[in-house]
Amino acid sequence: MNFPTSQTPPPPQMYSSPEPAIATPNGPGLTEPQRLVNTFIAPSKTFEDIRRNASWWVPWLISAIFALGFGITAVQKIDMTRFVQQQIEKSPSAQARLERATPAQREQGIALQATITKVTFYVLPLFTLIGGLVIAAVLMAIFNFIMGAEVPFARAMAVTFYAFLPGILKSILLGVSLFAISDPNSIDLTNPMPTNPAFFLDPLGNKFLYTLLSYVDLFAIWYVVLLGMGFALASSNRKVSVSSGITTVFIAYGIWAFGAACFKLIF
Repeated sequence: MNFPTSQTPPPPQMYSSPEPAIATPNGPGLTEPQRLVNTFIAPSKTFEDIRRNASWWVPWLISAIFALGFGITAVQKIDMTRFVQQQIEKSPSAQARLERATPAQREQGIALQATITKVTFYVLPLFTLIGGLVIAAVLMAIFNFIMGAEVPFARAMAVTFYAFLPGILKSILLGVSLFAISDPNSIDLTNPMPTNPAFFLDPLGNKFLYTLLSYVDLFAIWYVVLLGMGFALASSNRKVSVSSGITTVFIAYGIWAFGAACFKLIF
């Protein structure tokens, strides 16, 4: 005769329903063309997508191509020797050095500076890369160590190069101006467009005020807003709000602008 055996009921936790899984996006994300376009019309979508894919070389390459195009145009349209002389006239220290030189040394010095300036225009893409690396590293340090965000360096680079994409509009406008104006040498390439209050001031006047106001530029403000938004949205822990991110970058930019204005007082 078989007697039923007693069965021990399973632990209560075996009957509990499993915890719901955290929903993750199943879509492929944005394509590179979509990220580029959204940087101008819906930047939050681009910066959100950077958390999925931190690729940065496409926006840098596009910016580099436009920068190189502007550099080639500038070298062709502008008398570099005259440009160097105009820059020397704005710098008392440079004028003092030339006054101590002999006429032959003065001529050689200006010719050398003109050659260096010409090469600089040709290697603008390299400067955009180096500048982007520096800005990404500085802002990553500020957001990670001061704001408590979690932004890896690859994301910081992606945010930086996408945030500077509006610069291609500036390159286009400057290139068109060099072709359209009768005397391209009349354009002051250090502050060529009426996008800041300093454009309407005398650069040989109050240098501190002129330099400081030159940083109150529409394109610069555009970059700052995109950078602040990008670092806030690309953070892994999302501890920094978009408004706090923008404010943080504005403060950092203001400190830089004030330092540059003070530097102009000395040099």
